[in-house]
Amino acid sequence: MNSESKQYFYVIAKCGHVGKRNYIPVKFAIEAESKKDAARIIRNFPRVKHDHKDAILDVKQIDYVDYCEILKINREDPYLNCHSRYEQKRIENLKERFELDNHSIKRTYNKQERIDRVAYKSRKNRIIEREIGEQKYDYAC
Repeated sequence: MNSESKQYFYVIAKCGHVGKRNYIPVKFAIEAESKKDAARIIRNFPRVKHDHKDAILDVKQIDYVDYCEILKINREDPYLNCHSRYEQKRIENLKERFELDNHSIKRTYNKQERIDRVAYKSRKNRIIEREIGEQKYDYAC
């Protein structure tokens, strides 16, 4: 990376290990060439929910002072510095940081609505096929 193309970004990502239906949004500071590169790098960080398409919530360009400040905050964050479930459970007020993750919510559909919609489309297609079959084509000789 060239020293001229050095840019600083913060990336807010969904971090895990707090249950399937929860996540903790964490702001990471990163040095990268573009927003896209910053998001790609952060997506591979530990604790970030890698299997979610929406794991990256926000990316913004910042200056060096903000970059250093975010790094300092993350160094002092007990969630990012714990190494086991036992240590994580001992963190006070961690549950207050949880956000509900809609990624894992099971979606249910009304089966009868689906059956009715398929029946309607079938009737519509039969009518269209019947009209096409009844049309007489005049061919130019």
